[in-house]
Amino acid sequence: MNQETSGKINIKNICLCLAIPGLLASTILTITGCLGQVHRYFELTSHFKVKYLIINFIVLILLLVARRKSWLFVCLFCLTINGFEVLPWYGVNIANKTSEVHLKILLANVHTKNQRYSEFISLVKQERPDVVVVEEIDKIGTTELAAIHALFPYRFLKPRFDNFGIGIYSYIPLDNLEVKSVGEYDIPTLIADIKLQEHVVSLIATHPLPPVSQEYFYWRNQQLAEISDRVQQLKNKPVIVVGDLNTTMWSPYYRKFIRDSGLKNGRSGFGVQPTWPVDAPIFSIPLDYCLVSPEIKVIDSRVGKDIGSDHYPLITELDYAIGNCS
Repeated sequence: MNQETSGKINIKNICLCLAIPGLLASTILTITGCLGQVHRYFELTSHFKVKYLIINFIVLILLLVARRKSWLFVCLFCLTINGFEVLPWYGVNIANKTSEVHLKILLANVHTKNQRYSEFISLVKQERPDVVVVEEIDKIGTTELAAIHALFPYRFLKPRFDNFGIGIYSYIPLDNLEVKSVGEYDIPTLIADIKLQEHVVSLIATHPLPPVSQEYFYWRNQQLAEISDRVQQLKNKPVIVVGDLNTTMWSPYYRKFIRDSGLKNGRSGFGVQPTWPVDAPIFSIPLDYCLVSPEIKVIDSRVGKDIGSDHYPLITELDYAIGNCS
């Protein structure tokens, strides 16, 4: 065997040795990610579809170099499943601004330990949203955000000592204010009507528990179910749900929420737009949402800059031309 042949064989073997562990891991996680209703650990594996898709592409290239056709079918199977879950989020969004009635919403999980409120305030002043939904806000946070009171004369705040304080700052009048608490931890959801010209929309700001235990997992799903019920009760009124839902679009519980509520995801057509965690982008997933009734058009959805939190802000622009929406 000459040196050139030996070199080619070594390259193939190296590619195969790299491909097999990645293929096995991504295959197992792809399958468990489809079984999220079986156990909360399986649901956790459903959140990383983008990462699995990237691994599948790398493994595919390695297997092509190694010329292992038998393994290629397994890789293509996983690639197809994960591609089907991820790529549609990057479809073309053809919505254009068709009305003078426009709404811009900024959602920020500011984090209770945030020491950089000035950066968040700067972002708010730069973006000039009509509504700001702030999560993980405590009494210190409400004091810091007094700097934006001049921009938002209408406020609906429920600060807490833990990570589940929540608030709405609005340039538009807020009517029919309601606090809905869920579970033994009394996690608050804020509900308010906002009116612009002849249109009245119900705004729901919420922040379910993270599924870090079986108990929290149950209460997160319960909160999603109760919000879905509320949306259905408001079937004659357009609804906007904003918040850190502590789940991703690939969770069966998210899908059930969307199916039952009839809402659509504002990031659809604009990409996956991961928002958490800021300091570990390799594991980043989309946890923050602006969900709207089908008759509301989404003009833009994008992730804001780092504000000192473990979440990036989410900025969504909506068209209020309800009667003209398809």
